Amino acid sequence: MNLLIALIVLTIVILIHEFGHFIVCKLSRVLVEEFAIGFGPKIFSIKGKETEYSVRAFLIGGYVRPLGEDQEVDHPRALNKAKVHKRILMVLMGPLMNFVLAIVIMMGIGYFVGFGTNIIGKVEPTMPAYQVGIKPGDRIIELDGNRVFVWDQVSFYLAVHNMLYKDKPLEVKVLRDGQEYSFFVTPKYDPNTKSKRIGISPKISQKNFLNSVYYSIFATYAEIKETIYGVVLILSGKVSGSEVMGPVGIVKAIGQAANAGFKQNFISGLLNILWLMQLISVNLGVINLIPFPALDGSRLVFYLYEAVVGRPFNREKEALIHTIGFVLLLLLLVIVTFNDIKNIIMPGR
Repeated sequence: MNLLIALIVLTIVILIHEFGHFIVCKLSRVLVEEFAIGFGPKIFSIKGKETEYSVRAFLIGGYVRPLGEDQEVDHPRALNKAKVHKRILMVLMGPLMNFVLAIVIMMGIGYFVGFGTNIIGKVEPTMPAYQVGIKPGDRIIELDGNRVFVWDQVSFYLAVHNMLYKDKPLEVKVLRDGQEYSFFVTPKYDPNTKSKRIGISPKISQKNFLNSVYYSIFATYAEIKETIYGVVLILSGKVSGSEVMGPVGIVKAIGQAANAGFKQNFISGLLNILWLMQLISVNLGVINLIPFPALDGSRLVFYLYEAVVGRPFNREKEALIHTIGFVLLLLLLVIVTFNDIKNIIMPGR
């Protein structure tokens, strides 16, 4: 059951991403030869009027294959014949659709469940926030100089502070009765949550459409920024690459979230799954914009080069670069999958 739920979640996220590429190709009159979900051997396919729609063995990605993507093709509807701004839009639309999916999901969660605002609802008397004078009703506007609009951002910036600055005070700027106040709070380790906290919790929003739109935009923005920050920390060596989760880890995480929610009731399980779906969607969108060969970000770099220089990069060299990148991505997939399995068999090591 967990595997089925995970496959449905991943398929939806990938389908939305590839549909972004696909729809721009269609609107630009570019001939799409194949729309595939997954990689590897073909499980089944359906031939449309001009596009083959296929499902492949490994549901860990997908692709849209327009005619003339990596080579010069003398056909009026080949991608290489399309204007460069249309190709740039085609590349960008995949990640953008992932962000749109995340916004829609968060909008639904905000509308039906509510969300944590940046207004403090409760201050715990034994915790650092209370001791420095932070009060219920204070609206948090900045943490360590970072603007805050919803509670997701509060959680993110607090986690970043704990990771990078250890026992240094956190600057909390609040709005109280129209006046701004700054407090310096040193997070305290809480054995119950096994994390450092300052002892505040949010006021929950009213459930209405406008609030849900507000929440979905800023919560998705916070997660995009969190994903970018995470990639930077990994590349800089400040966070271990062993913490990167692969497909096996994602399946496990989705299964755990679903089980934890369904133990309470069906709605809780569904909400947990939706929350993870939007998180995976944001991560997929951001990671695809990294300028690494075979990813959307790499193609974007080549198209921007063409737009600036006025001529395309050598097609054969570009195709070779993408092929090498794809091989490296497969190698990375093997490594993170091995790491996922090791973490399941030997957790905590």
